Amino acid sequence: MRELFASGHDRKGDPDSEQSTTTTIPRTAATAHEAGVLPERPGTPRNPGANTVREQAVGIVMALGRLPADQARTVLTEVSQRTGVTLLRIAGLLTVWVSCGELNLGIRIALEEAIRAQRRTAQPAGRATD
Repeated sequence: MRELFASGHDRKGDPDSEQSTTTTIPRTAATAHEAGVLPERPGTPRNPGANTVREQAVGIVMALGRLPADQARTVLTEVSQRTGVTLLRIAGLLTVWVSCGELNLGIRIALEEAIRAQRRTAQPAGRATD
C-alpha cells in the first residue's frame, strides 16, 4: 500500500524518479469558475438547465390551470412559498410528475389552491350591464 502513495523520488532505480510526479492541468474558464479562481459573472446562472426546467413547469401549469404565462409563474412562486420547497425543485417535481404521474400530496394541494386563487383574480368581478 505504501508503494502506491510513494512519490517518484522514493522509488530507487525507477526511470521516472528523476521527473516530478505532479502534472498540471490547463485551466479553462469553466474549471477556473469551478475552482473559485475567477469571480462569478453577474447574471450567469449556476445551473444553465434550470431555466429550461422552470419554463417547462410554467408550460405545465399553463396547460393544467388554463392560465397565461405570467399567472403560471405566480402559481409556481406561491407553491414554492407555501411548501417551503425551492422553485427549481418544484419545477423539477412537476416535470417528473407529467411523465410518471406521482406528485407529493402537499405540493399537489398547494398547486391546486394556487391555481384556483389565480383563476379567481383573472375573472372579472361581475357582468357589466347595458
